[in-house]
Amino acid sequence: MSTLPIVLTFEVLELPPIGTNAYLIQNAETSEAVLVDAPLDAYEEVTKLLAAKEVRLVALLMTHGHWDHLLDGWRFSADGIPVYGHRDDEHFFEDPAKMASYAMPGIEFKPMTITHWIEGGDSIDLLGTQFRVRHVPGHCPGSLLFWLEEQGIAFVGDAIFAGSIGRTDLPLGDFSVLEKSIREAIYTLPESTVLCPGHGPATTVEQEMATNPHVRPA
Repeated sequence: MSTLPIVLTFEVLELPPIGTNAYLIQNAETSEAVLVDAPLDAYEEVTKLLAAKEVRLVALLMTHGHWDHLLDGWRFSADGIPVYGHRDDEHFFEDPAKMASYAMPGIEFKPMTITHWIEGGDSIDLLGTQFRVRHVPGHCPGSLLFWLEEQGIAFVGDAIFAGSIGRTDLPLGDFSVLEKSIREAIYTLPESTVLCPGHGPATTVEQEMATNPHVRPA
């Protein structure tokens, strides 16, 4: 007897101060949710959604440690929510004020606690399915993507966008590393995979392989 894929629902929260996407992934059957990234105001918005939908947050997955993706991360870790991230961005998680010169004036930076250090090749069992982890450095040393193979979706942070790629002029950025990551870890996903980036609209592997002007398939 074949097993049907787990049915998950997804909500995109575009949050301040620079339109950073957070993704709330929910399994209605188990009343559980997972959040990908925690920009400013994520805690308030997610708390309201969880209450309205009567689901509980079971994990926060961090695509990378840049300031705009982690501003509310400390609030979730203070609540005891398990937080997953890559150790290569540990310095950003522990001292996000290092990125203050690239942020908006007046922003408060607080360190967040990563409870689970993960790497490319890992698989995280959440919401009754597998979040497959791929390491995609270049924009940031600890950049990760989280691939839901059964659902055909990958949350890619700032590695790639619709028609663009992540900046490599920020500290520890490297275009050649990012180019390699995109070709080897993103363009090798099934072409129908929907890519959910840290900014802007979703796209697909097929679309980016065909039209992205910054990284062409090898």
